Amino acid sequence: MNPKGWLVIPAFNEEGNVLRLVGRLEEVIQKNFWDLGILLVNDGSTDSTSLEIEQAEKEFSNVRHLDHPRNMGYAQAMRTAFNFLKGTDAQFGIVMDADFTHDPAFLPSFLEALEEGKDFVIGSRYVGEGKMEGVPLWRQFLSWAGNQVGRIFGIPVKDATSGFRGFSRRAFEIVLKCRENDFSIQLEEVLLAKKAGLSFREVPITLGVREVGKSKFHYSLKLFLRYARLLLKNLF
Repeated sequence: MNPKGWLVIPAFNEEGNVLRLVGRLEEVIQKNFWDLGILLVNDGSTDSTSLEIEQAEKEFSNVRHLDHPRNMGYAQAMRTAFNFLKGTDAQFGIVMDADFTHDPAFLPSFLEALEEGKDFVIGSRYVGEGKMEGVPLWRQFLSWAGNQVGRIFGIPVKDATSGFRGFSRRAFEIVLKCRENDFSIQLEEVLLAKKAGLSFREVPITLGVREVGKSKFHYSLKLFLRYARLLLKNLF
């Protein structure tokens, strides 16, 4: 199997979501006649996520998975995925969450931008008709304020912490160069891509909220300090 590109989905304890999401993605892939594989990174799940992944692989020939023996976190799941992609002939990879907060209906915008030669495509809440639905107002404010600060520090995009993003083959190496160990890798990717002179495009998305399971992303002082350190490093 040598798909043109891969949809990358990190998953930790996402029972009730994985099989449904793969089914929805397959509908979109087949409707548009895309040559895409689906790569699931099972990050040490302790629920029935593994069983859902096994079922997805039985039902769909373009599904692959990689396992972590224990929960190693989002950042390591990204590096594991892109190490795999680097060893394939894939021209691009598109990362999305397993919890349906990223709607597959927005994928055409990502593919269009990547096919036009953009290196780094970000699904943005802050361009065009981008928005958030169902997200608590306090989280909306923190996200908006954080990204405004990032712009002051020279971040080249309006939504540097969106996890719905696409990478050209040139950009695979950016992910592998990242050293962050949590969700701060998302900001680090943007900073390293900017430093490398890669091209960006933001496409509007609607960020939703999960209906099944618990979020793995949590605001914390540690996360804010990591963001601050990365921004200061970028400034100086």
